[in-house]
Amino acid sequence: MNGFESMSDGASAAPAGDAEDERWCMAVRLLGRVEKQLDATLQRRHGLPLSDYRALCALSRPDSGPALRMGELADRIGLKDSTVTRLIGRLESQGLARRAAAPGDGRAVAASVTEAGRQRYAEATPTYRAALGGALEASMANVYLADLAAWVRTGESAVGNTHPPSEGNPQ
Repeated sequence: MNGFESMSDGASAAPAGDAEDERWCMAVRLLGRVEKQLDATLQRRHGLPLSDYRALCALSRPDSGPALRMGELADRIGLKDSTVTRLIGRLESQGLARRAAAPGDGRAVAASVTEAGRQRYAEATPTYRAALGGALEASMANVYLADLAAWVRTGESAVGNTHPPSEGNPQ
């Protein structure tokens, strides 16, 4: 479960207002800026697109077990199933991942990381983390992005109240 299963198309929810829409646009802007920097850095230093790095990351995590079904991998890295199928094909042709029938269901396909894939992921991770830190730090200078960037860096808000409202903590 990823927390999004209960999301609807918004038909019964109160519509977002202008301020919420603007904040969402700022979050998307931060994400776009950071992802652009991460992708460029990984490509330049390791010849590894960001989507490939994310797939290797997801497949290398201990909670992934020996393999992940393609749909689960797509969910973890935020891509469509068909995109992940092509991505894993590309990684497989480089010897970084492999595909096989999913355990317990011969119709489903699962992906796993190879030892070469684990090594490539380990080599790229310091570069990824340095680029992420740099991109977030640069975003701190933008008044509209600073709070979100600070939250990603520290887990706390850059503005006053660092805790979400609750019954014991009214705003």
